[in-house]
Amino acid sequence: MMPHGDGAQGLSAPRRREGHLALFVLLLCGGYLAALWWIDRGNGTFARLGAIWPLLLLAMLPVSVSYLFRFWRWRWLLQRQGHAVPFGLGWAAYLAGFALTATPGKAGELLRIRYFARMGVPAGRTLAVFVFERTSDLLVILALSLLAAPVFPTLGTLAAVVLGLVALLFGAAAWPALLAWLDRLGRRLPGPWLRRATQFALYAARELRACLGTAQLTRSLIAGAAAWGLTSVVFVGLCKGLALDLDIMVAFGIYPLAMLIGALSFVPGGVGTTELAIVLMLHQLGIATADAIAVAVAARLVTLWYAIAVGTLAICVAEFLQRRQAG
Repeated sequence: MMPHGDGAQGLSAPRRREGHLALFVLLLCGGYLAALWWIDRGNGTFARLGAIWPLLLLAMLPVSVSYLFRFWRWRWLLQRQGHAVPFGLGWAAYLAGFALTATPGKAGELLRIRYFARMGVPAGRTLAVFVFERTSDLLVILALSLLAAPVFPTLGTLAAVVLGLVALLFGAAAWPALLAWLDRLGRRLPGPWLRRATQFALYAARELRACLGTAQLTRSLIAGAAAWGLTSVVFVGLCKGLALDLDIMVAFGIYPLAMLIGALSFVPGGVGTTELAIVLMLHQLGIATADAIAVAVAARLVTLWYAIAVGTLAICVAEFLQRRQAG
């Protein structure tokens, strides 16, 4: 069932704004490269990355495997709701969302609505699975972040914020009375933009109800732990490749914690904030600033920027496959 009024308008917004989001990501990439060039003048970041380029290429393999775990979860959740998504086309459609992952709240990943709709999946279902995936991943990333508690004393406060957000979202989805109260409250908010955003969030919570359940949450957490665990392994491998002397367990939690900080900063893609968090945490462990910057940039190249490149290629593949089916 589609929402009324503002909620429906909010749901169609990602499709209408694809061009603007793509331009935004291109500008973000340009700004990132410019910042790297500026930083490189005093730290020799490019020289350090050049020395480990085989390791960077190798790191793309476990990162790619992590995408398979995440898609397995996505496809299984849709199948439970009666949508038999073909593997090849569904895989391309899922990866296509990564092209716009460097957007606030990763909202650009809702580009998937376009491709899954052509496979008979209602927009609301795609939205619900997206929200459920993001929320369960928050729990996994928070759990992994606990390993880096020694370098982040205020992790308890951050954990309380994350758990509060998750509880509010799942509670609203599972408790109709709370959802109705939030709906009434949202309609009294000042400003049409804020009201539309609230209605969109409430619509997502209503659709999310179909994803709630012990089996769904268990499988989602397992897939998330496998995916983000592989990402942490990649980060530790990059640290070792640059000959950094670190406690492996603490290093395993640094990248997830930095991602969490980047996400809660509401900076698109966590660009800049995630890297800064990595540098500051490594600095507390006695790592030189130049080496910390090199690791932070290397990790982001094989995660965020690799995902954007994969997503851009997947858009071309998805368009080709769906046009061939239609023809």
